[in-house]
Amino acid sequence: MNIEFHYHITHLIAARAGFPPEDADIIAISSQYVDDNSMIFKIDKDRPTAYSNYISQTMNILKPKAKLFRIYPIFHFIPGDPKTESAWRKDGQMHWLNTTPNSENANRIMETALTSGNLYRTGIAIHGYADTWAHQNFTGYYNDFNAMTGPLNPGIFSIGHAEAFHNPDWPALVWKDKRLIKNRVDNKSRFLDAAQHILARLAKHMDPQIPQDELQKKQTELKKDLGLCIGDRDQSNDFSKKRIARYEKLAETAPYGMAALKEYEQDRWLDDAVNEKVWGLRDRSDFTLARWDPLTDIYTWKDPEHYRGTHWYRFQEAVKQHQSDTLGILKETNLKGLELPEL
Repeated sequence: MNIEFHYHITHLIAARAGFPPEDADIIAISSQYVDDNSMIFKIDKDRPTAYSNYISQTMNILKPKAKLFRIYPIFHFIPGDPKTESAWRKDGQMHWLNTTPNSENANRIMETALTSGNLYRTGIAIHGYADTWAHQNFTGYYNDFNAMTGPLNPGIFSIGHAEAFHNPDWPALVWKDKRLIKNRVDNKSRFLDAAQHILARLAKHMDPQIPQDELQKKQTELKKDLGLCIGDRDQSNDFSKKRIARYEKLAETAPYGMAALKEYEQDRWLDDAVNEKVWGLRDRSDFTLARWDPLTDIYTWKDPEHYRGTHWYRFQEAVKQHQSDTLGILKETNLKGLELPEL
């Protein structure tokens, strides 16, 4: 899934479940920031307030397998039930790391996050839970199980859905996964199913005694509202801005909190917490040559006495705890007995 679901739709779901708009904002930013948290920062280096974060995404699929494994199955490709019907393939293959929708592992991870009461962890867990629908039938590991290559696109690395390009992530795309027995994929249907399940988890957390008929009504209305927002099939993702405008309009209605859905700013939390002194080329620039710049930028806390209260720090601590808890869950289930990189 891309920002449309991880940020805009996640905010709408959280608000519809009963979270105040400011809490829905934290959940939604945390969900999307999982994809954008791809750089390690060393803050206040060599000082008592020194701090370094973990990354939850990498755009470099050539990283060593152990580093990939710490990221992809934990945050984006949660291993599920390889025997589920939606995973049946024409070649009969199964894989213990295969991502499957609404899996027991993903639900345990969601429950752990919700029980913590930590909004940042909740957003992080929602990201992975939602991706069990979008990323189903791919593994977060380098393996031919993911391969979709043909004579026209040889040599692409079989990690996650790299060989399917953006197909699994665009909300209004219909495409074919030719590996599967049931190979027609309607992303809108998948995304709406994910949204209803996430709403159920959040609404039950907000009100454990919610009547089943009331919960079903919320789910039905959410599906209808989001269905209208996503709209018709969009094979080239050309209408994303129009969809986002509809999400923003929906956020201002009573069932969704009646608050403006702010434009997502990737660096907002970091910039609020940290000073940046650039040496040479800016390290967090998109400019390719910045990777080879030998000069390292300097980062310091804007408020060394209260940095632990910043959104960026609290998100990063949630990433670390999520990784630890999720790895513990997976070692009890799908990872048990597998020979994989040292973690």
